[in-house]
Amino acid sequence: MAGQRGVDGSQNRLHLRRALFGSVPAFEADALTAMIEHEPVGEDDVGDLILLNYKCPDFVGHKYGPDSDELRVTLGEMDRHLARMLSALEAKVGVNYLLAVTADHGMPSKPLSPDRRHFAPAIIDLLHEKFDPEAKQLITSFEPENAQIFVDEDRLQYLGLTLRDLARCLESQPFLFVVFTNDDVRRAAHAAKPVTPTCRRSKYK
Repeated sequence: MAGQRGVDGSQNRLHLRRALFGSVPAFEADALTAMIEHEPVGEDDVGDLILLNYKCPDFVGHKYGPDSDELRVTLGEMDRHLARMLSALEAKVGVNYLLAVTADHGMPSKPLSPDRRHFAPAIIDLLHEKFDPEAKQLITSFEPENAQIFVDEDRLQYLGLTLRDLARCLESQPFLFVVFTNDDVRRAAHAAKPVTPTCRRSKYK
């Protein structure tokens, strides 16, 4: 392509990543800068609170990991746009402000040994191989970011199983400490109230 001579594939990928993962921080910075410019921030003696959920590290970190090029590019773009937002704030109120930056959680780096990391598809495969090896319909989805496994309860009943059977299987794995079922959570939330199971019609005959 014209204008691409002397630029190797890795540089092209870097430009694409920067364009992709820099778009959301740019939007967030545009929105916050516009708010600062149009709202009466710092115009009286009452302190103002500006709260920004600078979201990209969460999305990109969960998807690509803490050591990924995608996250590195994202953090670089976020840093650049953070400077732009602070410049807008200082143009409005000067330097008499307090900036606090925090996070809701961290993320460990990739372990040195491959047997120390376990992915969602492998855990689903483990349950299917144990309980539903032919149809593989028992587990409908697994959200590792929320540690929630979704089970087809009709299929569970058809196979003569309970959620506690699945929980015991998972708890027997050396990399899982404890597993809670819906009933476990209900009992913890309503310890004084007995849990009455609800009869359900199964779609399996």
